[in-house]
Amino acid sequence: MPRNPSDKRERLTAAAIRLARTQGLEATTIAAIAAEAEVPSGSVYYYFKTKTDVAQAIADGIAAVLAGEAAEHSGAQDPRDALTSFLSSYLDDADTTVEYGTVLSTAARVGSGDAHAQVLAWIADTFMELGFAESAAHARAQHLLAGLEGGAALASALGDTAPLEREVAHLTRWVANAKP
Repeated sequence: MPRNPSDKRERLTAAAIRLARTQGLEATTIAAIAAEAEVPSGSVYYYFKTKTDVAQAIADGIAAVLAGEAAEHSGAQDPRDALTSFLSSYLDDADTTVEYGTVLSTAARVGSGDAHAQVLAWIADTFMELGFAESAAHARAQHLLAGLEGGAALASALGDTAPLEREVAHLTRWVANAKP
């Protein structure tokens, strides 16, 4: 069945994200993006004229994915459940994280700190829903994200999901016992 041509930018962006995550931005060529998205190489230039355009599309695409995930997690009745769901999502992607790093680390490698700021804001907002003051909520958000990303980085460096699994378990207990 032929693909809808109107979703070409989304397919190209998704392909660029996958490639940047698995092989790095420098090795992510227009030809590779085209092949991954199954579109002619020439049409990629319509959307991404430069490597900077590719990097921006990756950053924007990751931000959109994270916004969607935050909305999914926010559907929980209890803010603790939303945070626990977010923590668990790191385990859903653990094998890919071990091999290539996290989606957030990919955003950082293409030069975007916006994704980190977006996730931190969502986590802080969720802690505020639990009754924490703004400054405490922001401190907790930084602690949670630093723990997750650190566990993921160690898992990647060691080639073993165990550090990430342990950190998610620890942070899940920490969230469950959080009292403002």
